Amino acid sequence: MTDKPWKLYVYDKSSDIDRDQADGRFDGATDVLTFGIEKGVSELYDVLGNLVDMGWTFDRALFQTHGTPGGILFGGHMFGALSMKAHCAPFAKLFPGPARIYFDGCNVAEGGDGTDFLIAAGETLLNLAGGLTIGWTTLGHGMPGWMPFIGGHTLHFGDDDTIKAIRFQPGGEPDFAHSWIP
Repeated sequence: MTDKPWKLYVYDKSSDIDRDQADGRFDGATDVLTFGIEKGVSELYDVLGNLVDMGWTFDRALFQTHGTPGGILFGGHMFGALSMKAHCAPFAKLFPGPARIYFDGCNVAEGGDGTDFLIAAGETLLNLAGGLTIGWTTLGHGMPGWMPFIGGHTLHFGDDDTIKAIRFQPGGEPDFAHSWIP
């Protein structure tokens, strides 16, 4: 499955909002693999493990869920830095080249807990070739339904402190000099 760069899109299927957004989000795209996670973090581990077993690789990943400072939610179950470090090392094989991993959940990157989550994700998932982890630092402003011209149900307004991005060198070492941590 490595004949071209693939993108991974994982969303919380237990959330009506995220499920509605996922419907048709990448229609027509021939390089996006989409999974809805409904039963919690253990299902996420199973899906990622199966992708490793099948030899899939990705250069980008989008995790679209509800968030909280320092984590994202699947099926109402928290997935944070400790879970990332304890269970996700085998999934680094999914990202053998430089990759970008975007956590689209409100507040996921807020404060020290948010920074810890992005660091854990990079150290764990991007340790082969480095890359970038990205997440929101704000709640955002809810929008009714899905807005196709903006791509989601939440808008994040403000200045440069609404998003956090941490760059990683091969080996999973954070490159703070080239990161954006407001």
